[in-house]
Amino acid sequence: MRRQGNSFLMMLLLTIVFYFSLPLLSVEGSAYAEVSADSVQTSEQSQNKSKDQKEPKDKSVTYGTLVFLILIIAGMLGYMWGLQRRYFAGCKDENQMPLFSQSPAGLPTGTVRSMIAFSVVILSLYFISLQVLGVVETTFPEALGSLLGAVIGFYFGSRSSGPADSGMQKQVDEMKQQRDSAVAEKDGGKANELLKKAKKGVSLTKKALKYLPEEQQKKYQKLVGKLEQGVEVAEKLNKSGMISDAVNKAQQTFKDFVTDNPIKDLVKKAADSFKLALGVSLPQVALVTTVVGVGAGLAGLAYQKWKARILHAPFSPAELPLKTIDANTGFSLLVTSPIFKKAFMQELQDNDRPFMQSMIDLCIKESDTNAIYTKYKDHFESRELFEQGLIEFRHNAADRELKEFIDDSAFSEIGGYDAFISMIDRIHNDDKALADLDAVVTVAENLQNEGEPVVSVFKKASEELEK
Repeated sequence: MRRQGNSFLMMLLLTIVFYFSLPLLSVEGSAYAEVSADSVQTSEQSQNKSKDQKEPKDKSVTYGTLVFLILIIAGMLGYMWGLQRRYFAGCKDENQMPLFSQSPAGLPTGTVRSMIAFSVVILSLYFISLQVLGVVETTFPEALGSLLGAVIGFYFGSRSSGPADSGMQKQVDEMKQQRDSAVAEKDGGKANELLKKAKKGVSLTKKALKYLPEEQQKKYQKLVGKLEQGVEVAEKLNKSGMISDAVNKAQQTFKDFVTDNPIKDLVKKAADSFKLALGVSLPQVALVTTVVGVGAGLAGLAYQKWKARILHAPFSPAELPLKTIDANTGFSLLVTSPIFKKAFMQELQDNDRPFMQSMIDLCIKESDTNAIYTKYKDHFESRELFEQGLIEFRHNAADRELKEFIDDSAFSEIGGYDAFISMIDRIHNDDKALADLDAVVTVAENLQNEGEPVVSVFKKASEELEK
């Protein structure tokens, strides 16, 4: 608005200079008039000729002055129209439309008064110009002179006395204050949001440390201290009103957690060891998130069966009872269990259904492995081989159950349930990969028990690794 006021004042000064430069333009015409006046004393004919020459000169000056006056009025109207559009756009951008609707003629406060004062000055200069050029012989109107003096005195006097406490200035100050308050509120909300995230990072790190190996606990104890200190400093800055500094500190603290946190490290270690155990072409990170995601979606006995299956824990019918299956289903399970298939090859070839049904029921329901081994020990070379075969058979039975209530879409990144189980079984051939798998399952299970959104946590950690 100040720039617009300066533009208006500059236009006023240029107008004054132009008007007072008009007498200089008429000097040559005045000299010519004086010579003609001397000739009047010698001849009536030259006097008439002088009058004929003066009339067109006076008319051209009058017409020129009127045209200039019209241009000035048109310029004022154009200026006010442009100012109104800019003022409307400014109020709209600042969400101050009530201020626009309350402004006279949709213009900033004081604009209409300024235009009226400018009109008085132009009208006065118009009369002065006509008198100086000799176009009219009337004296300058006394009332107009008083009005001109009042306008000029008030305009310059009010600005020389000190800063004006105008309504427009108050409105501008209020708009600035509202804008600053909105910015401060936005920054304050951002600081609180970042502080909330940083606190969650601290809490998650402290919880995860309890279930990590001792060497990793030592590594991340320093990180916990650093994060807690960052949160404390950011909170103090926020409470003291230093919002910008609080935002920066909270942002840096959260960045420290994202860059170096135990979950991200856990996923990276598991992915690296899975890569060595499975091969470079397999989706190791997706395998980690699948283990966590499927486990988080199960509960009770279903989760215990899932955990026992992927960690190759023994299935005891007393603790993890498997569903009863018929001879046909049992036949399929035996065929897919290499150790039992070899041990009971003769019965399979003979299609001895009663024998197979009895043996399957015993393997599914009997918790006493001694009783099973005693009955079928002639089929096995050793007790150890029997126990491996029994675990293998029960795992196949568990896979059959798990497929029924786990949506196959959960394994879409892996290639399906069978492909996933194949990878898990291969991981058990590598001690380091198996240890990392056990760590992933343990940390995810305990974090979920403490109310943490483990799927989201592990997914974000995986996304950070893939950047």
